[in-house]
Amino acid sequence: MAAPKKKQAKTTDQHATTQVTGTLAQDYVTVVGASYMSTIENWRGQKGNKMRFINQGIRQLTKYPEGTPSFSKQRVFLIFKDDYPQNLLAALKLVVERDHGAQYRELDSISGLVDFIFTRQRRGREIKQLDFFSHGVVGAIELGYELDKRESYRLRDAQAKMFKPEAFAYGAKIHSYACRTGLGINAERWVLEGEDPHYELSLAQIMANATRTTVMAFPRRSNYDTTYGTNAERQSVPGTRQRMASDREAMESYTRKNIEYQRKLAEHRKTAKNPTAELPDEKAPQKPLSTVTDEERKLVAHEDSRSFHEKTVGYPLDALGAHRDVRSGDTPTGVPAHLLEYRPA
Repeated sequence: MAAPKKKQAKTTDQHATTQVTGTLAQDYVTVVGASYMSTIENWRGQKGNKMRFINQGIRQLTKYPEGTPSFSKQRVFLIFKDDYPQNLLAALKLVVERDHGAQYRELDSISGLVDFIFTRQRRGREIKQLDFFSHGVVGAIELGYELDKRESYRLRDAQAKMFKPEAFAYGAKIHSYACRTGLGINAERWVLEGEDPHYELSLAQIMANATRTTVMAFPRRSNYDTTYGTNAERQSVPGTRQRMASDREAMESYTRKNIEYQRKLAEHRKTAKNPTAELPDEKAPQKPLSTVTDEERKLVAHEDSRSFHEKTVGYPLDALGAHRDVRSGDTPTGVPAHLLEYRPA
């Protein structure tokens, strides 16, 4: 782990020596796992489920600092590509690079991720934040869950121990939004009262120890169900569209009336030879107020982006990212329903 370095900058004789903080170039990295679709999901055409990791990853990019022209700060999007169609990956690459100014890279084995992290120091870079969006089980982030390449995609303790602390910046953080990364026992439905969850044996703690960074992870399953908004939010979109249309009509009507009013006012002032005269029997039309909130507009914009990409590439890729964050699931009970913090032991 690279602690902030200090270097002296010499000044003229009339100024004191100044201490300037310096550091390596920094990467903010999102890792997206391959997404398995069950037979039922395929039959129902639930492609939104397949896209949840990707869309959450795009949302995460928007939370990072913007990349700099000198690459002193850089956003990076890594995706395990198995079972994602090539046309979808091409569209995703365009969104990541064009819309979010991030570096895009496809991976086809867990060794690719290990190598990426290992080469940070050699390239004069360090990771400031690393975020995983994927399936998970106790002891593993399943970047290829249920797929043919699941064995070569799996992130377990052996791979986590290869993450070198020198690759991570001072104060760096790792977040896992995979299921049960923070749990050390194979509990499915509950952790009994008095039972030790053995957080110290969790993959989250192993990563914290290996990288000497703080790791945030769920001891429960993670839940991606509000990726596209809550049920109420999604159901509200048609009504929001109607109000947006009504608002546009009201604004168009106001614009027409205001143009006519301003024409009459100009003629009246010219006739009266008074630049401040007002029309005696007519007041200026009132500009209508919007009936739609910014949050409602965002929901519509998200749906528009998904609809566009579903038509063009066959999948609801959201160029704006997910609407809401990943949240804690319900099981196993007996452990906290939120991200826990794991510090190096």
